[in-house]
Amino acid sequence: MKVSSFKYFLAVAETGSVRQAAKDLHVSPSAISRQIQNLEHNFKSTLFERKALGMTLTEEGRIIEKHMRRTMREMEVAQVEIDEIHGLLTGTINYSTIEGVLDSWMLPAIAEFQTRYTGIKFNGRIYPSDTVYQSLTTDQVDLGIALEHDIPHEVDVIKRFKTGFKIALSPNHKLADRDTLELEELAPFPLAMLCEGFHTRHLLDTLSTRNGLSFNITFELDNIEILKQFVLSTNGATILPDYSLITEAQNHSMKVININEGVFPKSTTVLCVRKGRYLTKATRQFISFIREIDII
Repeated sequence: MKVSSFKYFLAVAETGSVRQAAKDLHVSPSAISRQIQNLEHNFKSTLFERKALGMTLTEEGRIIEKHMRRTMREMEVAQVEIDEIHGLLTGTINYSTIEGVLDSWMLPAIAEFQTRYTGIKFNGRIYPSDTVYQSLTTDQVDLGIALEHDIPHEVDVIKRFKTGFKIALSPNHKLADRDTLELEELAPFPLAMLCEGFHTRHLLDTLSTRNGLSFNITFELDNIEILKQFVLSTNGATILPDYSLITEAQNHSMKVININEGVFPKSTTVLCVRKGRYLTKATRQFISFIREIDII
């Protein structure tokens, strides 16, 4: 089997679309379709369910995906090890992260690291915390950054960073003249929040149930940056991890307010890998680099 057939298969598995996979890989859709048909012929199995909304892996397809990822990973590791013999620091570092740390932490770290090691490439994915952990356990990525919550036993935490939460308001909000707020003071006002499945939302929902609070959540989204834009455009309010509001606090584009101490539980953001995963020299070097960063 050709390596290209592996790449094509995995691209369709990730995107759920032959057309999107072809666009991402800069090949024709017919070329990808032929390779998938050849794989299905070789394995004598249907590997994808063809649906109106896209293609999803069958049970047989999921088995093939698991082993193909391992094979592609081993080939990449082999190339990196050869490069290391020649004294080169090369390869691709695959990572997944929650959105909140991206602008304030991850992207600056990557930019600085690449100025030191020009041969390193990065391939990143933005997920909720639970999906970050899943991407580690399924060997899709080398390292992950997530809010600490129900960490699978296969995942090893490299470092913990203390994380607080703050209220972010439009400068025109009625409570924008305050420096500290009780959480219940938000109850009468419309609140924009991250969707269920995000750890920030989980904490708010748990706190609401425990303390008998009821919040008027009128807008939910899975994207922090757009959520902040919505808050500004509607003179609204939201609650987010502190590091996702660093820029807004510095340029005063939003009023970032402390929640009274002890009301909203603090958390930790974790840098983690899968236990037992082989990490290239470049990945180990980058992990050492970001361990020293103060994220807030």
